[in-house]
Amino acid sequence: MRLHLISPTHRLPDGSLHKTTRYWTSGTTLPYLKAITPAPHQVDFTDELMHDLDVARVEREADVVGLTAMGPQIARAYELADHFRARGKKVVMGGTWVTLTAEDSLRHADAVVAGEAEYVWGEVLADLEAGRSRGIYRADRWHDLKDLPDFDWWSLPLLKPDAFRSSWLYRKYFFWPILFSRGCPHPCEYCAVQTYYDRTYRTRPVDDVIRDVRSLARLGANRLLLMDDNPVANPEKAKELFRRLIPERVKWVSQSTINVARDPELLDLVARSGATILSIGFESLSEESLASVSKQFNRPSRFAEDLKKIRARGIQVIALVMVGLDGDTPETFAATLRWLDENKISFLKLFTPAPYPGTKFHRDMQAAGRILNDDWGNYDYGSANVMPKNMTPAEMLDGFRYVYSGFYSVRSMLRRFARPPHKSLVETLAMLVANVKVNRYLRRNPTAWATIS
Repeated sequence: MRLHLISPTHRLPDGSLHKTTRYWTSGTTLPYLKAITPAPHQVDFTDELMHDLDVARVEREADVVGLTAMGPQIARAYELADHFRARGKKVVMGGTWVTLTAEDSLRHADAVVAGEAEYVWGEVLADLEAGRSRGIYRADRWHDLKDLPDFDWWSLPLLKPDAFRSSWLYRKYFFWPILFSRGCPHPCEYCAVQTYYDRTYRTRPVDDVIRDVRSLARLGANRLLLMDDNPVANPEKAKELFRRLIPERVKWVSQSTINVARDPELLDLVARSGATILSIGFESLSEESLASVSKQFNRPSRFAEDLKKIRARGIQVIALVMVGLDGDTPETFAATLRWLDENKISFLKLFTPAPYPGTKFHRDMQAAGRILNDDWGNYDYGSANVMPKNMTPAEMLDGFRYVYSGFYSVRSMLRRFARPPHKSLVETLAMLVANVKVNRYLRRNPTAWATIS
């Protein structure tokens, strides 16, 4: 059979499709699915964020269309699934959101892969080729992450190979994705990741990760993104990896919990192994807000000390902050902006609460009658989807815009970048440029708050 795999984009409020001409990294789902597809099936794929989907070609050539989606992509995924099914194509759906809404997603597809694909993908394709489907396919065990198949690095859907080969600037801009772990053991109730993985956590053999690092080095790539949701969840395994990365002389970025600052040996190895930027989910400065979503381990009273330790190692911090949680009030916004400035946060990704289906947060909000929007296409970074406890939805969105516009103002940039972290001049300059670009983007697109992340 001929397969066409699609990672859809999402629609903007005016109905247009959100697009970008370049992106700083790429997902690996599409080339990885191609790598695990058994012969003699043939696979093409499109990431619609950057590339236009040739619908006519898919209609003409594909026997099976595969769609993977999360967050606001889901509405576009359903749209495409319905379109291709109406034209006689078999449709398979998978991914985080699809897994958490398997029954609903099956109304738009011939088959749904719930959870990881490795142990069921061949069976799905064999059944579709034979003209049958058992609907929802779910593996009976998690993959051990050993000996994952290789894929063609140059086929990463958001990579520009010619630019990487020819442009020094693009080689500094693009971070190549590699995988160390899957899952997260923390109980954060709003998080689709820990729900998807049922709070399990696994790491790849470090030898396998280093093999990927060296494969990329042969391509001239030494700037890496650890794609993990929480690469330090098992500190001893993480330390083993970081020790092995030191002689590879790479630069890397990743997500992390704030716990990385509370283990001196771990933080030392993170810095020595080449970490330049960590994206950290602080979520809130309110103990009550963190308790309301089971993220008490964050401990806001220690944030300033934690950040000082991270900056002292030359590491930039991207702060992930959620506004409108149950401990927040209209006064929270000014306090949050002041804290971001005082702690010299390099970049900000701000979120309003999104009750992703399947999570405990969704169940709690639904039971309380606080879900304001059932259109999953609006479950983005900046919509009022949950009724706040201590303010109106309008006040929450006003505060959201207040923090964003204040953070990306010229005054805030001057305060935050006046004294860069030790030995991180290049990364500081890159972050400053990113801040300036957001400032310009928001001035040109004053209602586009939900898309800047």
